[in-house]
Amino acid sequence: MDMKVIQDDGEVAHVVLDGRFDIQGAQEVDSRFDELAKSSKVLIVDLAKVSFLASLGIRTLMLSAKTLIRNGGELAVCGASESVEKVLRTTGFNEVAGIYPDYESAARTLRERLGAFSTKKA
Repeated sequence: MDMKVIQDDGEVAHVVLDGRFDIQGAQEVDSRFDELAKSSKVLIVDLAKVSFLASLGIRTLMLSAKTLIRNGGELAVCGASESVEKVLRTTGFNEVAGIYPDYESAARTLRERLGAFSTKKA
């Protein structure tokens, strides 16, 4: 799994994932997600290039969301395929974090909610 942090200014981290978010993918990115959740106010995860989402991938996202919430922040995902979004909603992920069609709508909504950042991409 490839993980690229496009923007990380200490307030917002925009993360783009590419590949299968299965056991191997989760192991590859777990520690980076933990660091970002502890150092950022908002984490927006772009899932447009994620072809498969397994339970360990959901666990990584859920733990990051809970860390952010404890610290007064928020996690959102965007760009998920229909099948990936269905898995997220089935597991109740949408009760912990937002699911948006694209980065811009996630950033706009979270900016309004938290007043923390610009919608510009680095």
